Amino acid sequence: MKLVAGLGLTGQSVLTYLTSQGEICVAFDTRKDFSTETLQALYPDLQIITGTLPKSFEKQVSQVVLSPGLSLKSSWLTPFLQAGIPVVGDIELFSRAVGQPIISITGSNGKSTVTSLVAELLTEAGYKVGMGGNIGLPALDMLNSGDDYDIFVLELSSFQLETTHSLHSTVATVLNICEDHMDRYDKITDYIQAKMTILHDAEWTLLPVDEAKNTIYQDKAKHLSFGLTSLKEDVSEPSHYFGIQTQQNEAWLCQSGECVMPVKEMALQGEHHQLNALAAMALTSPFQVSKADYQTVLKQFKGLPHRTQTVLVQEGVEWVNDSKGTNVGATLTAINSLAKQATGKIILLAGGVGKEADFSALAPAVSQYCKQVVLFGRDADLIYQHLQQTSQHDTALMKVAGLEEAIMAAHQAAEEGDIILFSPACASFDQFTNYIKRGEIFEQLVHQHIGQVEHVC
Repeated sequence: MKLVAGLGLTGQSVLTYLTSQGEICVAFDTRKDFSTETLQALYPDLQIITGTLPKSFEKQVSQVVLSPGLSLKSSWLTPFLQAGIPVVGDIELFSRAVGQPIISITGSNGKSTVTSLVAELLTEAGYKVGMGGNIGLPALDMLNSGDDYDIFVLELSSFQLETTHSLHSTVATVLNICEDHMDRYDKITDYIQAKMTILHDAEWTLLPVDEAKNTIYQDKAKHLSFGLTSLKEDVSEPSHYFGIQTQQNEAWLCQSGECVMPVKEMALQGEHHQLNALAAMALTSPFQVSKADYQTVLKQFKGLPHRTQTVLVQEGVEWVNDSKGTNVGATLTAINSLAKQATGKIILLAGGVGKEADFSALAPAVSQYCKQVVLFGRDADLIYQHLQQTSQHDTALMKVAGLEEAIMAAHQAAEEGDIILFSPACASFDQFTNYIKRGEIFEQLVHQHIGQVEHVC
């Protein structure tokens, strides 16, 4: 009997898949108030347990399929681990079942954008692409659909990778790593180790150029690297490098020294968008994707919602929604990128659930580029303390109750040429359902209080 633990979207996709395979399952959710009505209607014969799992199941279960939101350190799981009962996740089941090529993507930031961009490039090149995992469809729903995909593109979180052991990727990447989820991991090295397992059984590995020379997987696969340097600089494998090259005072996206397209022709501007494009080009390079395909997609790709999106320009002040900035690294990237475009200063709106992060890492960029930081949410006091201790005093720090008050405070402080950046550096679930709802409410409040749209990207 299989125990399916965690009954959100992933757990429900597992139930659909396992029952279609004729497996006998029992479903478990740790939430006492979890409503079983809909699930019971779909699976009338399924036993569903909520809150506490009876000890009797410890001897009845042959495998636990764990949703990524549940930790391997959960106390109820300990008896199964001690008894040697296999604990796997949905990506492990997916990996065992799939024979088509898989492109696997993880990282602290940018993975959703790169995953979407890879899928669009392959689609433009004529492939039928299944995209899912930590974005869009749960991976097993792509199998449940019965569609005949040529390639699967998976965005994978560290939580998913913890319970994945059989993933064989044609190409796998760790785009970047910064401190995140320290409320789940004892130390940063545990988080890094979980991320790096994506490279274990990959035909090609892709890493940022500064990391590619140091990885322990150096002898286990063919290697690709990407970065904002040119081939003239220290690149260990020039033939597999994707970078920026200057020709006649113009920056170009390049593959192995061959220019693909001018950076200025990309729909999205900014260094982090260049890195995302280079990573996507590298990830698709083992497949039949032409220079024309790259050009077509990158000229049109406008990114994903809630990721450094300009939502309003009013009286020379630009309002940017980066609600997906859920960790310090994402917010740093947004500040550094936008600072190069601003004629004035940045006003940063941040706060929420800090996940035990070290917010002092924001201080150098805040001191250099921000004239004000407006903090709200559960961990506003903590962020305030970190920045007050480490930032230069030229940057004004203030705390408000919620997002609406933060918007009004930023509007009052802004001058022509400034950018108001909503990049919380925190999770959203103290005041919002998720980062999407948080971003939608930000946009609604900006349009409600600041005025009509003059320019939307």
